[in-house]
Amino acid sequence: MTEFGVACIPVSPTLLARLQDAVSKPGRVLQFPGAAAALPSIVAGEVDATVVAVSANDFEFALCAIRLLLEAVPTHAVLAWCEMRDLSTRQLLDVAQAGVTELVLRDVDDMPFALKHVLSAASQRSLARRIEDRLAPALPPRLRPLFRYALEHAHESLSVDAVSAVFGVNRRTLRNRLVDRACPAPRVFLTWCRLLIAASLLDERGRSLESVASQLDFPSGHGLGMVFHRYVGRGITTLRDEHVSYATEEAFRAALVRTQPSSPTV
Repeated sequence: MTEFGVACIPVSPTLLARLQDAVSKPGRVLQFPGAAAALPSIVAGEVDATVVAVSANDFEFALCAIRLLLEAVPTHAVLAWCEMRDLSTRQLLDVAQAGVTELVLRDVDDMPFALKHVLSAASQRSLARRIEDRLAPALPPRLRPLFRYALEHAHESLSVDAVSAVFGVNRRTLRNRLVDRACPAPRVFLTWCRLLIAASLLDERGRSLESVASQLDFPSGHGLGMVFHRYVGRGITTLRDEHVSYATEEAFRAALVRTQPSSPTV
């Protein structure tokens, strides 16, 4: 993970070691005694995801920490590292209902490769949530679930057939739903969603075009740059001199406007 910052609450040598194995250099893990101590680093953008250790002995402390984090920064990725051997079903449900991005089961989901994937996916879902909050009002309500799904799965090169199947329709029906609501056709719409995620990642510290392309399953950094040029109208060097996500979101809004039907002349 490139410059990926993870917060660990509370201070836990075991959790710290597992997170360090998953994140690896140049990423870093910061330990905090509680949520209040972690918030300044989260708000400053130094932390991409926070992992809260949850066990029966300190259950109320952990639950309060999760709630405080999500109340203060609702779109932040918060994962609960749960000790299954001593947590009741009721306690696990309480953690899930608190709104955590992901439940991570100790000694099951926290091996380095698996945990690395979980952290990356949780951070991306959090990023997707922030983009959705900003841009969903520009879309018809019926298309917002599709928008959310495409953002959350931007790391996959989704086919139109696969997305159609998820929503229980065929590709022609999906196309009609988009075009009838003045949105780009499915393939273009899905590509826009991948670019929106890529743009936000490129605005983060230490992210290279190659690393973002790899994370989002583009064939190369050059290929991703070409897609930006085709859709946003500017090269990646120019975009990075400005604010990549702002320019991309404005171009997406403009694309929605361009597909609006012309008003009939009177």
